[in-house]
Formats: sequence, structure tokens, C-alpha cells
Amino acid sequence: MGKAPETENLAVFCDFENVAIGVRDARHSLFDIRKVLEKLLLKGSIVVKKAYCDWERYKEFKAAMHEAAFELIEIPHVARPEKTWPTTGWAGKPRTRASTTPQWPQY
Repeated sequence: MGKAPETENLAVFCDFENVAIGVRDARHSLFDIRKVLEKLLLKGSIVVKKAYCDWERYKEFKAAMHEAAFELIEIPHVARPEKTWPTTGWAGKPRTRASTTPQWPQY
């Protein structure tokens, strides 16, 4: 008897904020995560599904993601200074030494 083919186990970690922005920019009226999952199921068995996002900002997608059995991980939006590297470093502060690495603000 031949050995049964092994099924691959998959984990899906979704940066959903980028997905939501892409859906809005493409002017899609509806995003169906089930279509994505159907394609992934062709590759193997999905054992973990997590979606990371500021869910307060993208409430309209929460129900569909819950229905698809994703664990919704809240990543709150945090305002941070604009990146102006490489000319001045972060937050417009002049760099203190010649370097190819960004200078992080000192708080």
C-alpha cells in the first residue's frame, strides 16, 4: 500500500489594514476573504488565522473576518512624527553623525 499524501499545515497572518486600504483604493464594493481562503485551502489545511489591524478604524470588515474564523488582533493607530530621513533624520531633527542608519528620536 502506498503512503497517503501529507497535508501541509498553514498559518495565515494578515496585515489587514493594508488589505482594507487596497480594497478602498481599488474601489471594490465588497471584499470576500472566503475567496482568499479557498485558494489557500488548495495548498493545505489552515490551522491558524490571525488578522492584525486597528479594528476601530475598519469596523465594516470585522463581521466578515469573524465569520471566517479569524482571531482579530487590535493594533491601535498611533500618530508618530513624519519620517524625513535621510536628509534630517526623524521628525526633522538633524543627524548627529554620518551614518546610513536612521536616527531615532530621543524621548
